[in-house]
Amino acid sequence: MLDDFSINGSLFNAIPGFRPRDAQIEMARAITTAIQSQQTLVVEAGTGTGKTYAYLVPALRSNIKVVISTGSKTLQDQLYYRDLPIIKAALAYSGHVALLKGWANYLCLERLEQQSLAGEQFAAEMIADIVRLCSWGNRN
Repeated sequence: MLDDFSINGSLFNAIPGFRPRDAQIEMARAITTAIQSQQTLVVEAGTGTGKTYAYLVPALRSNIKVVISTGSKTLQDQLYYRDLPIIKAALAYSGHVALLKGWANYLCLERLEQQSLAGEQFAAEMIADIVRLCSWGNRN
């Protein structure tokens, strides 16, 4: 993975103007280690570090499901529509990526409870799924 950031690496060869940055490589190394050891990592890095590439490359190289959450829809759009296609092309990544956007993609416990009370409207399999969701929601 660290070779991707080198002067002869996949990013340098695929992205005009790309240059290796020590802070970016250090961040990518820490993220790779955290992914491999299934540990939590908090990273703070200044402007110009290349944070996006530093976490996207290890995420894609890991070959496991990774969730990247952003603070705004604008940043989410930038990552998904601009940065991710560049990194995918540079790494020749052929895996699947998905974009989940907005509050409609999250579980609302109140609406789930309302739906579970209206059980006669659903097939038995759907009711079983709702019960499992309610059980899960009460544990978390």
